[in-house]
Amino acid sequence: MAEVARPDSFYVEELDSVFGPIQILKHRDAIKEMTPLPKLLICESSIPDSAIKTIWNPLLDKWTNHGDIGLLNGRGQVRVVLCSSANANTLLVTERCDNLCLFCSQPPRDVDDTVLFAYAAQSIVSFGTSDVIGISGGEPLLDKKAILNFFKILNEFNDKTPLHILSNGRAFKDINFTENFKEAALKRKIEIGVPLYSTSSRTHDNLVNSKGAWNDTIKGLINAGNKGIPIELRVIPTQANFSEVSSIVEMALTCFNSITRVSIMNLEQTGWAKKNWKNLYLKPELYCDELQEACLLGDRFGVDISLFNYPLCHIPEELYKFAKKSISDWKNSFPADCEYCTIKSDCGGFFASIKNMEVMPKGRIL
Repeated sequence: MAEVARPDSFYVEELDSVFGPIQILKHRDAIKEMTPLPKLLICESSIPDSAIKTIWNPLLDKWTNHGDIGLLNGRGQVRVVLCSSANANTLLVTERCDNLCLFCSQPPRDVDDTVLFAYAAQSIVSFGTSDVIGISGGEPLLDKKAILNFFKILNEFNDKTPLHILSNGRAFKDINFTENFKEAALKRKIEIGVPLYSTSSRTHDNLVNSKGAWNDTIKGLINAGNKGIPIELRVIPTQANFSEVSSIVEMALTCFNSITRVSIMNLEQTGWAKKNWKNLYLKPELYCDELQEACLLGDRFGVDISLFNYPLCHIPEELYKFAKKSISDWKNSFPADCEYCTIKSDCGGFFASIKNMEVMPKGRIL
């Protein structure tokens, strides 16, 4: 794998057998901070008679900040899940899902991991940011009781952290849950990222590998939109649906309420997408007309439409203004050939996981 912009995983021998979330401290005078999580002080010398775990690890010290949140796996691995210097922060709250998407970057597991909701709530309260934190899975809304309890914990702490929740939207087919969710969640700024992969149930259901998923998602989009829950619509072009990208966007903006923005997302070569890559991935140059048509719908409907995960050298210049630097820094990479590209500073780069990166530097002198 290529070198990433910010490493997020570290091995610390002293933390072997320690499990769960911790808050990283860098200042001795901050050890009495009143937040829900256990504390870990990164310091070259321990504090006498202190219950605070103290370690010294130069790499962990280099790549973390005071107040960051780490998750320990009980085998000495620390994964920094919330970092104040990261370009984006996302928390995993479950590995369970009712879709089995052919390109899923986090293949689901049917395990009882409800404790992750509690970890996430405690981490958010302890982190204390005004920046958006992503909530992902699995399917975060699959366990309706758990997600409502998650918001109950946040609300009890009077936490107002803005959240972006990635969901397949199927849970919102239940109008009673939709109403309960709105009441619990809209005490803060929130947005639900819901993917729609086709105007046809057959194509969508095939891509998510779940019969009836399209019907559930459509009902969910209707209910959530009608209740005023802000929705980011997501579309991933593949060999199965690239020709209808603009049609998906137009249908959604015509038929559903509360669509705040649309994100068209290039595939990430990880998880199940790796094994299905040859049957899924299509070079953007082969459907750039569809991308152009979809992006132009933004002016017609007054909605921001963006391209995520597209290196600028893979799309025509007229689409540059729609492309976002969307890849999280812990999995973001620029190959060596990008070094002298004249538009590198405007580009979002590549996923570090992708093999045989096709790089076409702009302005390179041969």
